[in-house]
Amino acid sequence: MDHQHATLFKDLTVPLSGLRTAFAEDPTVEGESAAESGAPEQSIRIHRPNGNQTELPASAVHAFTVGKKAALSSTEVHRFRQLNEVLIRSLAARLSLFLRTEFGMEQSSLEIVDLQRYAKDFPAKRHLILFRIQPLDAIGAIDISKHLGLTMADRMLGGKGFAVNPDRVIREVESAMIDQVAQLTLREWSKYWKFEEPLRVTLLGHEEDPLHVPVSGDDETFYHISINADVGDCMDQIQMLLPVRGLDPLLRNLAQQTAAHTDTDEEEEEHWTQQVDWNPAYNHVKVPVSAQWSDLSITARDLLHLKQGDIIPLDPKRLGQVEVQLAGHPKYTGRLGSLDQKVAVQINEHFKS
Repeated sequence: MDHQHATLFKDLTVPLSGLRTAFAEDPTVEGESAAESGAPEQSIRIHRPNGNQTELPASAVHAFTVGKKAALSSTEVHRFRQLNEVLIRSLAARLSLFLRTEFGMEQSSLEIVDLQRYAKDFPAKRHLILFRIQPLDAIGAIDISKHLGLTMADRMLGGKGFAVNPDRVIREVESAMIDQVAQLTLREWSKYWKFEEPLRVTLLGHEEDPLHVPVSGDDETFYHISINADVGDCMDQIQMLLPVRGLDPLLRNLAQQTAAHTDTDEEEEEHWTQQVDWNPAYNHVKVPVSAQWSDLSITARDLLHLKQGDIIPLDPKRLGQVEVQLAGHPKYTGRLGSLDQKVAVQINEHFKS
């Protein structure tokens, strides 16, 4: 240890790989001022590894946060992201009905940030809607971009949702309309999770500066879910900030459900394997296998005018929703891809009717 300088480690934890947060109290971070230290005339007794004790000036001891541990493992992060993707697709359909127009939503990223980093990434004045999740007693924020919020408000007030000026001030009535969308979004989000008690969301108010979002401590971090949204001629983003500590009970419950689901699947697969009484005489019987997409539709007019060379566009998400049939009966769902320069289908799970 350097006898001229000592560093005090306040939070010796390891951040999860792939989900790192900014070290808000690291005095060496560019653009950050060094942590405050004691007056030079004060001294602190330091215990050396060899048992000796040394007096050092308080100014030589600095607070330093090594990192903040995320609440999820990499597997749980993947599961959390998948569940949010399903939820967001369902929410897009719900908002389309609510606004009476096509409303597209897609999750673009999920990461862990602190408010300093979020404010740096989104420096403009924000329209943050604060909310509380009960019984978790967690306070989060939903950040609807100004252009997107004004477009939705225009549609709700009887407009077409096109050519909305994003630079003007959000009026009080429009803010109330945006709150309705936020309330609907958060209600759908909270209803989706299977928790010990039903989740309830209450709106708390508005904030323009992310640094003023209520937190339980200086080291508070948030799950940042970024959602691409489009309605009318507007394409922008919705951001959700969910406190890591506040959501810890919910995500622990998610991990337990995932483990139980995995164990059940393995037991069913093992049971099925043990019950099969295979007759070797069938070893070389060929079973017709087909892979297709179901529930695709086309208008009668378009069908009438179809000709060679025409292209029928498909949703890219369909690549992971291939229906694999054995002898004309759907058995599996898979993902379309390629292997050794051949088109292939990867089996993902048993078909669920």
